[in-house]
Amino acid sequence: MTKKPFRIDVAAGIVAGLVGLAWIGLIWTNLVFPPALQLGGGAILTGANVQLSEHEWGFNQFAKGGPTICAVNGTVTITLKNTGINFHGFQIISTAGAFLGGLNKTDLLTPGEVRQVKINLQQLGDFYYICPVSGHRQKGMIAPFLCHASC
Repeated sequence: MTKKPFRIDVAAGIVAGLVGLAWIGLIWTNLVFPPALQLGGGAILTGANVQLSEHEWGFNQFAKGGPTICAVNGTVTITLKNTGINFHGFQIISTAGAFLGGLNKTDLLTPGEVRQVKINLQQLGDFYYICPVSGHRQKGMIAPFLCHASC
C-alpha cells in the first residue's frame, strides 16, 4: 500500500472552513448577547424647563438614547419637538415598566410638532423616559429620568 501525498488544497479547505465557523460563532454570539444599552451619554438636563427633541431613534443629539433628565422633586416642564419623520410620544416609566407620567400612549406628536408636557411625579427615584410607539423603545428611544430632592 502506498502512502497518499499531502494535498494542500484539502488542507486549505479545512482551514477556511474552521475560520468561517469561527466567524459564524462570533456573529451569532453578538446577535444573541448584544452589548449593554448605553444610556444618558453623560449629558444631564436640569431645571424647571427642559427642551427635548425626538427623532429616529433617540433624543436631542443622541443617535440612540438621550440625555439624563433630573427633575427636582419630580416637577419639570418639558418642551417636546418631533424633529423626526415618524410619529413619536413621551412617557415616563418605572424600572418595571409601569406608566408614571407623560403623554398617553396614543397621544403622539406628528413630525414637526412642538408641545409642552408638565410632569409632576409624586415619588422620588430613578426612572426612564421613552417613546411608547411600538418598536421605538427597542430601537433606542429610552433614557434616564431622575426624580431627586436636588440635582
